[in-house]
Amino acid sequence: ASELAAAEDSPVADDGRKETADEQTDSPKRSDSALRVNIAQKGENAYYYAHSRSYEIPPDAKVVSGPGLVTGGPPVRLDDESVEPVNLVDTVRTEAIRDFAWVDDGPKVKVYVQLPAGTVQSQSQVTCTFQSAGFFLVVEQAATATGTSIRHACKVEPLSNEIVPEESSYRVNVGKSKVTVSLMKKQETRWWDLKKT
Repeated sequence: ASELAAAEDSPVADDGRKETADEQTDSPKRSDSALRVNIAQKGENAYYYAHSRSYEIPPDAKVVSGPGLVTGGPPVRLDDESVEPVNLVDTVRTEAIRDFAWVDDGPKVKVYVQLPAGTVQSQSQVTCTFQSAGFFLVVEQAATATGTSIRHACKVEPLSNEIVPEESSYRVNVGKSKVTVSLMKKQETRWWDLKKT
């Protein structure tokens, strides 16, 4: 019974007979793959029928090669001149500001954004653009030792209600790395949420 189980588990040779233990110890052959077995068993109806063709390149074949043509073979090193040097100073990483507080302050809504200590060195680092349904706050942080500069960004839209962009403003507290955004309401109604849900 054990010989029968061993015979059932042994792979099928190319000629359809079960391989012996001596034949199995050889290195795996292309014909031993599940793909080849499937093609041998099912012929033209095999799932892998498209892979059954064998390709032979004639020895007198002309191989056309050049830029943009893939011909196979070993990897080819690109010229050092074709590689542009990377300027690390121009690398900018954007971090979203998701942690902020806000309050309905009568005719205005105020948004308080606290940044990590030392982030804001001058008011010129901070910009804020306003639209009737939102605002976009950007704080550019100077480049780090690795040459990467960090852009802290907070985009809030759509707001719960419309604002007057021309009368909205922002104030920067450099010492505390804090930005206060004042949004002038178009209609003086109570805001229960900063954003529309």
